[in-house]
Amino acid sequence: MIRQLQIKNVVLLLGALLLLLTITTPGFAQNGRVTGKVTDTEKGLPLPGVTVKVVGKADAAVTDANGNYSVKAAQGDKLSFSFLGYTAQTIDVTGGVANVKLAPDVKSLSEVVVVGYGTTKRKDLTGSVSSVSSAQLEQTPVTSVDQALQGRAAGVQVTNNDGAPGNSVNVVIRGVGSLFSNDPLYVVDGYPITGGLNNINPSDIASMDVLKDASATAIYGVRAANGVVIITTKKGKKDGVQIAFDAYGSLQAKPKKYKVLNAEQWATLANEDHATEGTFTELPEWSNPSALTNVDWQDEVYRTGLKQNYNLAIRGGNEKVQSAVSIGYYDQKGIVLDSYFKRLNLGLNLDYNATKWLKSSSSAKYSRQDQNNPFGTGSLQQLTELIPTITGNKFTNLAKDGNGNYGFYNPVNIYTKSWNNPLYTIEQNDYKNLTNYFLGSTSLEATIIDGLKIKTNAGVNVSDYSGYFFQPQDDRSSDQYGLGGANQLSVYSQSANNTFEWLWENTISYDKTFGKHAISFVGGVSQQENTYRTVGGSGNNLPSNGIRDLSQVQNLTAFGYQQTYSLASQFARLSYKFGDKYLITGTVRRDGSSKFDEGHQYGVFPSGAVAWRAKEESFLKDVNWLSDLKFRGSYGEVGNQGNIGLFQYAALYTSGGPASSATNVGYPFGKVYQPGVALTQLENPNLKWETDQQTDIGMDVSFLHGDLTFTVDYYNKKSKDFLLTLPTPAQTGFAFQTQNVGSIENKGFEFSLNYRHQTSKDFNYGAALNVTTVNNKLLSINRNTSFINNLVNLTGLNASGWSTFSQTNIGQPVGEFFGYKSLGIFQSQAQIAALNAKAAAANPSNPYYQNSTTQPGDRYFADTNGDGQVTASDRTSLGSPLPKFYGGLSLDATYKMFDFNLYFYGSYGNKIFNYQQRMLESFQAPGFVGVENVGLDYYQNHWTPTNPSNRYARVTYNDDVSGNNVASSVYVENGSYLRLKNFIVGYTLPSALTKKVSISKVRFYFSAQNLFTITGYKGLDPEIGTPSGTNPQTGATQTSATASGIDLGNYPTTKFYTLGVNVTF
Repeated sequence: MIRQLQIKNVVLLLGALLLLLTITTPGFAQNGRVTGKVTDTEKGLPLPGVTVKVVGKADAAVTDANGNYSVKAAQGDKLSFSFLGYTAQTIDVTGGVANVKLAPDVKSLSEVVVVGYGTTKRKDLTGSVSSVSSAQLEQTPVTSVDQALQGRAAGVQVTNNDGAPGNSVNVVIRGVGSLFSNDPLYVVDGYPITGGLNNINPSDIASMDVLKDASATAIYGVRAANGVVIITTKKGKKDGVQIAFDAYGSLQAKPKKYKVLNAEQWATLANEDHATEGTFTELPEWSNPSALTNVDWQDEVYRTGLKQNYNLAIRGGNEKVQSAVSIGYYDQKGIVLDSYFKRLNLGLNLDYNATKWLKSSSSAKYSRQDQNNPFGTGSLQQLTELIPTITGNKFTNLAKDGNGNYGFYNPVNIYTKSWNNPLYTIEQNDYKNLTNYFLGSTSLEATIIDGLKIKTNAGVNVSDYSGYFFQPQDDRSSDQYGLGGANQLSVYSQSANNTFEWLWENTISYDKTFGKHAISFVGGVSQQENTYRTVGGSGNNLPSNGIRDLSQVQNLTAFGYQQTYSLASQFARLSYKFGDKYLITGTVRRDGSSKFDEGHQYGVFPSGAVAWRAKEESFLKDVNWLSDLKFRGSYGEVGNQGNIGLFQYAALYTSGGPASSATNVGYPFGKVYQPGVALTQLENPNLKWETDQQTDIGMDVSFLHGDLTFTVDYYNKKSKDFLLTLPTPAQTGFAFQTQNVGSIENKGFEFSLNYRHQTSKDFNYGAALNVTTVNNKLLSINRNTSFINNLVNLTGLNASGWSTFSQTNIGQPVGEFFGYKSLGIFQSQAQIAALNAKAAAANPSNPYYQNSTTQPGDRYFADTNGDGQVTASDRTSLGSPLPKFYGGLSLDATYKMFDFNLYFYGSYGNKIFNYQQRMLESFQAPGFVGVENVGLDYYQNHWTPTNPSNRYARVTYNDDVSGNNVASSVYVENGSYLRLKNFIVGYTLPSALTKKVSISKVRFYFSAQNLFTITGYKGLDPEIGTPSGTNPQTGATQTSATASGIDLGNYPTTKFYTLGVNVTF
């Protein structure tokens, strides 16, 4: 049965933990106050904003603009002083005054980085790792943790798929290495998960470490080809209890509207086309355009969005127990009516030091999500296509009148594309999408001798989804025309699925220093099993619009299945360091996956890395302006199971039904039908996982006591044996087979530059810049072909001439756009005749350059192969959706109690296929289902005999005959952009005010997201992700790198204006 998580149990657990915190935190023995001043050791400047805590107690304070503090403490207590960029210090309370000097912390050296199954100091890293701190995460209000990675880490490309509430993003690390599966592996508090991070509360995150090269990722083996993101959540500390409350509210601006025709303009254009072609029947009302009622469908459906977020966390403990509990609530109402995303989060981290040699750690995270997007992707495309008027309606010519009547067009004839009213769709259809999610783990660690530890860790990852869609019976046509009966029967579908996954890992580690020699070892075994169950069905004609019951539908179609796969692994990593100068790391992992056949289930993934800290050499030791200089190099292999399904390697059979059924695979014996079985899938016992071979060479350098740091990496990643379901020879009797077919290369450079500086006691500033270059290309295909077409069919992309809009050729980037090259517009019949004459000379049987119906005003396409005619063989590469480089820039400063941050993100060199623009230039709806609205610019600048424009083709109803709107260079645009992702200004109240009410810190802030974008792209948003589509070979819904960068009129990313507060007790 589908497991249902109970909020009640989690709440009771949180309450019990709060009681535990109260019991285990010791109280004061004596009362008193300690005052003092905190300054910088180098310049003697006062440090504002330093956190001063009484160790083991709840009392705390923050230094003011002059570095002064006052905190409640007693003789014998210990005070801890911590400030970003400085080494923390703890002192004993010996009197009423305690002045403290903090030394700058060379962050690039002492920062602790989380790597696979352990931690290390940044100075000891031999691999390529980028880190994002909680302070950086808190600067941008985001729905999902992975959104905060955008522009924060070199080598990590993050793209919004669309701006709908709760929708996912694409995260690609160091380029596209697979045609289908490019998502990184996420490891949350030690538990490896796949998929997005919408379930995790961003406010609970302490840090994210991105492992990029093979030496860093190889310890995760078969799932590490696309990089690894290690997420650590906030835990309790030993210095008393801290309560943190955060809240913000945001207004989301309506999107910029597409400029389409109003009713009068549209009818005028319809009359023009009808007079020229006469291919459709115009309605009488169109003869007087100025009298028509105008309907702006974008105004009817869009609204100002609203977002609110609340988080409460209690963290603390003592030497024995440390715990952290949190609760969060997020609610976003999107810019489309009835689009929303709601999420409830509960979190718990508990650490218990049972003895000096034994400790345990537990983590639990629960979320409940409710999401709705009435249109899905392509919402703007629907709104811009609809005719901007309603005429001849019996009830109303408005989208909706005061009596609740919805206007619509005549559904009986095909004068218009559709009789759809999107307002009716939103308000009458009923959607429900609920997901309950639980991630929990617990570990026990024992220290056998100094440096030798053993650890066991077990966890579960559970996801429950339930949802339905209901479309009520629609009698509008019958009511309008008196046809009798329901024009459209009610439709109802319902589904539920459950994923239950468990993990058990056991490790042994040893860390020891022998004089100048230091070794660090970790080894272990891992077992993980995933079971997925789904059940559902659909039907129509429910007895009542108020019923939501699958058992009451007619024509029921039901489905359901269960599948299980597992992963068994052994891994080890050994690091050696000599004299703090020379570092060597070796890693190996052996993975076994049930997704492959015997003989190919196991793979071994080794890696090695070396580093040289040149700064520690005698000739650089005394160079004071140089804080650190390190050179790194690594090579290794990692794997990728991709999105391969179960039993793709096996021969599969199906059993037959009755002779009259669609599943009839029976056989006649003695003229009597006998049910049988038949082969439905060819076996491929040699199927194996994709393998990445990666080389990395890097340098880390820091100056001025770590104030200025610079990192550069060169990477070269070859992805071999990528998985693809391809057509098979006809003689096999089967259409498709999953195979390992080729290789892809990604190479480039990563640059990171960070600077921080304090000029006075009142002012300091910093900057962080990262830039990544990517050179992607298909190296080979192990078949008799040199290219791969787009591998999924996208919803909303159904126009003629667009079925193959991308083609990946050997030596070229994955997913390159593919189509005809436009040379302009034919201006005269003489121009067409001259080209037809040349075509006739080359091919007398087909004497036309383009086709027999070509007229002045039609598109003029290039004959790229020089045979004198334009045919499908003249289609060519039109540009790549992959950027040549991308990056982010963050500028921050503090002045007294104010803080400021500007955060930019951009990409350069990528192209966008603007299919939405194609729809705005087409008077005929795809599939000959009527006429539709077009863009205002097209209306004003299309070709006519009196306006011989070279910008837009003439108005035609039959696009398939004219060929004007096929996939071509006309719709390929420069997608480069630079966007101000976030601007934030904050103010922290003086501690002299807040300490009077026992509050450590109060900060108010204003933030504005997506304030402006510099781009040459004509569409609404140049940030175009990878939409999901249907794989025609498997029927699965998935994303593919061969279908990136196409603008289907998606829900755009718009401006947010936010007010928030952070309170710490």
